[in-house]
Amino acid sequence: MWGRVVEIMTAVWLAISPFVFRVQGSESFVLIDSLVALLVAILAGLSYWHPTRHAHLLNLVVASGLTLWGRFAEIPPPPIHQNHIVVGLFLLMIAIIPNDASRPPLAWRSSAGSH
Repeated sequence: MWGRVVEIMTAVWLAISPFVFRVQGSESFVLIDSLVALLVAILAGLSYWHPTRHAHLLNLVVASGLTLWGRFAEIPPPPIHQNHIVVGLFLLMIAIIPNDASRPPLAWRSSAGSH
């Protein structure tokens, strides 16, 4: 489940990035980035619970929206929006990683138990 841990770490970065890029005067960036970060972390956390193990796939929608917002909100995009683009693209890559990516394939696990 290392992919979910990386998503949560990325959510933390997204939450603190308005302060790194010094846009504190704009409360909307702080609020939106905090809410998106919370959503990413919640979806990643829900993936640990078996009935909602595919919740992290909804991060694909969040990441797409974040990337599009960063790209088209202002032309050329300022650093905070460039961060949104990079974070969105990074989340797109991480969200497709299965929860059990670090475990051996299912066929190997079942054959190892039969010996």
